[in-house]
Amino acid sequence: MAKETTTVKILGVSYKIACPTEESEEVKKAAVFLDNKLNEVKKGSGLDEKRVAIITALNISNEYLKNLSNGVSDEATSESLENLTLKVKQQLESLSFKA
Repeated sequence: MAKETTTVKILGVSYKIACPTEESEEVKKAAVFLDNKLNEVKKGSGLDEKRVAIITALNISNEYLKNLSNGVSDEATSESLENLTLKVKQQLESLSFKA
């Protein structure tokens, strides 16, 4: 896996990030996303950059964990629907044999 150095800018500071070549664009998108989130918190709070970074990280972590828990409930719903579909098919098959 080839590595390359990707330069990103976050809160006006450039950072060189080593990453696999195929992940360069994702790293740039992640940096833009992070920069936008940091600037949102910074503008609305007047906090120093360290506190802005911590609050932003907490907000992103919270969103991530909410999305994970939503995925689990979606999987559970999907499994329930599959089980229900199987039961309906079995009932239909048993009715066809009686007819």
